[in-house]
Amino acid sequence: MTFGGADEQGRPSVVRFDIEPHHDIVRLTVTHDDIPSASDYEAASAGWAAVLSNLKSLLETGHVLPQAPWEMHADLRAEQMSRNG
Repeated sequence: MTFGGADEQGRPSVVRFDIEPHHDIVRLTVTHDDIPSASDYEAASAGWAAVLSNLKSLLETGHVLPQAPWEMHADLRAEQMSRNG
């Protein structure tokens, strides 16, 4: 899956989801490579943590978090969107 805008060389960042058994549970590993800048990295780190927290809550309780993941770090998202226009 590609995500967001391209870096200086025109390459989009790439997100990989690995799902594998781990003892009696399932392990999900999210890898986001080729993030163009430090500020994009910061925004992606905050964003993925929020999205995965929401997913975990949904899977464990059947309910999502009371606040949407994209609202948790709205300031970072707004800054990123203003740069990527």
